[in-house]
Amino acid sequence: MSEKQQKILNTLAEVLPGMDQYEKGYMMGTINTAAAMSKKKEAKAKRSAKASGKSEEGR
Repeated sequence: MSEKQQKILNTLAEVLPGMDQYEKGYMMGTINTAAAMSKKKEAKAKRSAKASGKSEEGR
């Protein structure tokens, strides 16, 4: 895990207990959307690499 990711998780761990249910739900929705977009981007990159005959390791 990168240092930036660790900092984000630590910050979330600090503020999450003080959030109301609406804020927690909004945060979870935002996180889930970002994760889905990231997976979609990775899958697209893999398909592009495969289609062009390049491997992921060759970047």
